[in-house]
Amino acid sequence: MAALNADPLRRGRTLKHDVAEALADELRALGARRVLDIGCGGGMIAGQLVARGFEVTGIDPDAAQIDHARRIAPAARFQAIGIEALPPELGGFDAAIMVNSLHHVPGPAMQPALARALAAAGHLVICEPAAAGSFFRVMQPVEDETAVRAEAVAAIEAVIAARGAELVDLKRWDRETRFDGLEAFVAYLMRADPERERLAQENRASLRRAWRENIELRDGQAVLTQPIICWTLRRAP
Repeated sequence: MAALNADPLRRGRTLKHDVAEALADELRALGARRVLDIGCGGGMIAGQLVARGFEVTGIDPDAAQIDHARRIAPAARFQAIGIEALPPELGGFDAAIMVNSLHHVPGPAMQPALARALAAAGHLVICEPAAAGSFFRVMQPVEDETAVRAEAVAAIEAVIAARGAELVDLKRWDRETRFDGLEAFVAYLMRADPERERLAQENRASLRRAWRENIELRDGQAVLTQPIICWTLRRAP
């Protein structure tokens, strides 16, 4: 494995899977069945993992997101809490996952969140979007996440370097998302933060320009690509 100060986007081995299939493969390789989905949002990943045979508990501090998750993934369990409030009775997980959620944690709280996730389950699989790709470039006029995404990568690498966790695997893939048009893209961004609608309107000209310059038209839809980096960590002995 290359030195930890190298760019993880380049260190990771490249896969062709989508997020759910890559996660399922990794969890199977770990022998995991009971999975804690930290920052589960609206429950999409939890539902996809349940459909693949996993027993999933999702947690998220946003009660509205949890209500949505319960509707779309009724076979999973959900609680409107953050990782810092995880009750002991929800323990016994084989693995935890954090999918596109670490960069939403305030910077100083990222490493403590990783430590709590590793304490809740012996293995932790973290998927984070890189500050690269056409999806990222179109999103930038609405919300530029360059700094927070870099902070998330630095937090993960710092935990590994400090031997708070062992790096089991590191991989990457390109996630393709299709949209019927710019409004559908903005609606997608608003699922994570409704405030983005106002930002999209305020930055409409630069957003339209970024959309025109970055989309790939395929079968009548606009395709945007987001590189994803995925770390698999094991709790240090």
